[in-house]
Amino acid sequence: MDQPNQPPQGGPPAPPCGAPPEPLGPAPGVRLASHGARLVASIVDGILVGVMVTVVAVALPFLTAGLVVSGAPVLAAVVGLLVIVAAFLVTLGYFPWFWAHGGATPGMRMFSLRLVRDRDGGPLGRGEAILRLVELWISGAVLYLGFVWILVDRRRRGWHDLIAGTVMVQPA
Repeated sequence: MDQPNQPPQGGPPAPPCGAPPEPLGPAPGVRLASHGARLVASIVDGILVGVMVTVVAVALPFLTAGLVVSGAPVLAAVVGLLVIVAAFLVTLGYFPWFWAHGGATPGMRMFSLRLVRDRDGGPLGRGEAILRLVELWISGAVLYLGFVWILVDRRRRGWHDLIAGTVMVQPA
């Protein structure tokens, strides 16, 4: 008969009573990203995207004012629409570009976080990065439950990670 808290013959050791085991990382020397590092990194990235969109939005009045004064209100409207589209593209391009080129946004780099494929730890392609961004929006749109799921999942993945097949890691 096995003793309490003793592993069965040939199996891994049982976790100490009362404390859940730390989730295993995807590879030796790599562990799953901590909740706090993920949160602060996403705040930093949100601020950076906000600043870029604000710069584009502030440029709008300056670009269109001269066109309206010069008697080209239709052209001013077109420029205004282009600036709005540019602001959307900044938001759309920021995350997928960084995820597909090095696996980390500037906010993630501050904490040595990297986004990798869950199945093999490899880098994300452009398609996977864009899919994850779409799922990121969905995670937030459903009462932020997709982000809360990071606290529930034993490998700290949100809905966007589960659907895109990604996991966020950091050096051990």
